[in-house]
Amino acid sequence: MLNRTKGKASTLTALGVTINSNVPFTFTDTGTGTLTAGTIFKVINNTSANPIFGTFSNLPDGSTFASNGNNFQVSYEGGTGNDLTLTVVP
Repeated sequence: MLNRTKGKASTLTALGVTINSNVPFTFTDTGTGTLTAGTIFKVINNTSANPIFGTFSNLPDGSTFASNGNNFQVSYEGGTGNDLTLTVVP
């Protein structure tokens, strides 16, 4: 869940992450406010040294999606190199 008013997103922290096939990602975008391009939201904080195994069925790595006038780019190698991040892009 992204709260635009606070400029914060919910983060899940886990030691090792496996995403099973056919599991969709649900994005909830609430509040008001403009998000600056380059802003990064860490959605999954993977504390393991291993990368995230698998991807959400509707959220391929490197893809972009739009929500409330902003575009977000997906990375399963974000943060420390093994986290799921969403970056605001133009």
